Amino acid sequence: MNEPVKVLVLVADDNVGIRDTTAAILMAVGYTVTEAEDGEAALETLTQQSFDVVLLDVQMPRRNGISVVEAMIPEPPPPMIMMVSAYDFDADLRERLGQKVFKYLKKPVPPKELIEAVHQAALR
Repeated sequence: MNEPVKVLVLVADDNVGIRDTTAAILMAVGYTVTEAEDGEAALETLTQQSFDVVLLDVQMPRRNGISVVEAMIPEPPPPMIMMVSAYDFDADLRERLGQKVFKYLKKPVPPKELIEAVHQAALR
């Protein structure tokens, strides 16, 4: 019998409650989750480990999610990146990040929507 494929997810959000809840939801359905408290920690974690899916809050201290995406030099295959924000994503942001971002999610992300988005990303 084949072992299930382990999907590695990085959740970067400076709000500890949102970060912990997001991680708990994803772990409950079988994903392996690593947490980062801000953009700088996320970027450092990304240099040490490869991930299948990366959820980045747009607004974080030390380095925002946009800056993390622009600074990433992922190992092939690159992770599927999802940006998360309490604010609307404007066209300039979407154009700036282009094909690097798989999906944009608006906070608070309902658990079912979060799980489905990560599942879709993990299948790519």
